Amino acid sequence: MMFRAALLVALVGWSVPHWGLAQDLTGTVVDELGKPVAQAHCVVGKVLTTTDVDGRFSMQLGLSQARLTVSHVGFETADRTVSLPAANVVIVLALEDQVLAPAVVKDAFVRPHSATRANVREMPVQELDAVPATSRLQALKSVAGVQFVSAGSGMIRPVLRGLSGLRVATQFLGSRVESQAWGEGHGIFFPEQGVSRIEVIRGAEALQYGPDAYGGVINVVPTGPLSEPGRLTQVSFTGHSNTKGSQSSLMTQKRSPSRHHVLLMGVNRFGEYQLPDATTASGSQLRQFYSQGRFGYLQKWGTWEGAYSSCYNTAGIVGYGGTQQSGDHMLTTGAHFRWGAWDWHPTLSYQLNHRKELAVVPPDSLTEDNEQAHTELDLSLRTTRYDVRAHRKGDRGWEWSLGSQGFSKSNQNDTALIDLDAAFIPDASIHGVGVFAKASKPSASVVPTASIRGDVHRIAWSARPGLNLDAEQLAAAGSRDYGMVSGALGATWQARERHRLGAHVMQGNRAPGLSELLAFGMHHDSFREEQGDVDLKAETSRSVELQWVVNSTAEGTGWSGDVALYASSIENYMLLVPAGSTNGEGFPIQLHQATLARLAGADVNATWQASRDLPWSAHVALSVVDAQDEAGAALPWTPPATGRLEVRRGWSGAGRSQGASSVVVEASRDAVLVHASTSWNWGERIRLNAQVINATNVTYIPTLSLLRNVGMAEPGRNVRVQVVYTF
Repeated sequence: MMFRAALLVALVGWSVPHWGLAQDLTGTVVDELGKPVAQAHCVVGKVLTTTDVDGRFSMQLGLSQARLTVSHVGFETADRTVSLPAANVVIVLALEDQVLAPAVVKDAFVRPHSATRANVREMPVQELDAVPATSRLQALKSVAGVQFVSAGSGMIRPVLRGLSGLRVATQFLGSRVESQAWGEGHGIFFPEQGVSRIEVIRGAEALQYGPDAYGGVINVVPTGPLSEPGRLTQVSFTGHSNTKGSQSSLMTQKRSPSRHHVLLMGVNRFGEYQLPDATTASGSQLRQFYSQGRFGYLQKWGTWEGAYSSCYNTAGIVGYGGTQQSGDHMLTTGAHFRWGAWDWHPTLSYQLNHRKELAVVPPDSLTEDNEQAHTELDLSLRTTRYDVRAHRKGDRGWEWSLGSQGFSKSNQNDTALIDLDAAFIPDASIHGVGVFAKASKPSASVVPTASIRGDVHRIAWSARPGLNLDAEQLAAAGSRDYGMVSGALGATWQARERHRLGAHVMQGNRAPGLSELLAFGMHHDSFREEQGDVDLKAETSRSVELQWVVNSTAEGTGWSGDVALYASSIENYMLLVPAGSTNGEGFPIQLHQATLARLAGADVNATWQASRDLPWSAHVALSVVDAQDEAGAALPWTPPATGRLEVRRGWSGAGRSQGASSVVVEASRDAVLVHASTSWNWGERIRLNAQVINATNVTYIPTLSLLRNVGMAEPGRNVRVQVVYTF
């Protein structure tokens, strides 16, 4: 009945007379000399975005007229009323002669200066919540080339253009999320609710986040300061029909003239998910508690801000009968100030990632005695990381970026529960340091860019004398050192008013992870035994990419989008290879080995916007990647060719209600899926999102699923309803 009611609501929202559309507002922010102002805050109501390095911004609003407020530290705030849709609006900010502008706190991590907008795709939270998906992270699949490896409710791992794991970096307010460090069976911890926007960054810009980020970057920007002094509180509730699950959260924001803070907390509870045939997937339940906050202070010398996040998860191991637990905690802080001719951005962070697996014990039967008797894996990763960046604009149009990054990680087993000689991964440490430099000339007709970085990593481990002869190299303590040089060259050309062409070449490097070097044991949530190789060398990726970006017309109508063609060759590509035998528990043994990998593919993102009198738009995302080893065999975790079509209709109803409804079709060799979504805004206080996911109730097992090994399909039809109340 819940599904039928929500589907009826979605269809009614689709069929009511609609006369408004989520309109586009695009423009440029410049100073009094006509130079672009990067990272300026552009606010309409509660919708906020920031300008890129060229001063450009874009917003999608369900309004016919908007009051736009633009602000930046050191400039006077500008206000303008704009009739929508509007394109190429120019906002001029005047320098402020007195103190810094009131409480405008920039993001602690300034996005790298992108060569083209195809490299950085930004999705604000309103757009994420409107995509028919079970979570905001899953909503990124609406971007071509973005996929996820799934394993029930307990793990999710991003795949960008066929690359995943430690080749993809996830950032949270300038700090790299470390919870993938143990291997491909461990996904990222993600602060799901307290998000302002998520950016997908690919190409040469990704190297500024680390030498191993050549797969791409997912940059999570948590909710920031209010646009005006005061307090804002938001309560949300989300229900899922498939798992009988719910999510409840409370967020409160406060801003004064010189400081701001955001506090968020919530609970997620999901039962076992239902398959299309109405049976349940045993062990797929999830319990989660999280809290998160962000704070900032405005001083005469600049700004200082930070964030903290804590999340506890308890989930079943699908098909095994056991339980997995994880606790992910993060504290990050950073400052922004000018010293001489340079803008400086230092960041310091600390993380604790804890993971545990228990055999036989279901999530609801956890006791201290059960933990003592049945714990089979207990790992703790502690990470301290620093990041210092400096940026300067030269007199002749050149811009320079310098930076250094370093980290110290320690992996420890709980020896009260686990015998160190029988641990999946031994006690170990990883230390690394890197420096980078970048130069570009945005004012040139052909914009050149060049970057180079150098990194040194050391991995050391404790002795494991109790292992058998297959792990003889781990019997004594040891270490491995990795020196790596990375870099990129590229250029973009504004061929015509609406067309931009770009090309770049890049070399990136990745040192082996803990599991790839040191694993020797049973990994229950991945249904296998893993064996590492301590002699693995660092990966070296060399790639080339061509891009074509088409901007919309001055009226914001017609076609816009981007096309990217890319190819990569990766030496010493590390992957798991079946050994052809099983262990004593009957699970397959897989070995970490290296091969030469070749990848080639294409991404297409396109949007068609009807004229201002027609409330229709269409969005297309196409991606294909071919990934092979040196023998020509397909690499594991290569996503299938995928196409996605979304048809959207904006609408406005009685009073101040407005929203949009859409139908989405996704197609690949795995399945053809149909989703539906509708969103309502009633004034400024109430927002409702309703989605039907897998509306046709298709049975399918994705290529990118760890549960393929046990023949477990994905969930059947799910109705997701979210209510948000703001006061």
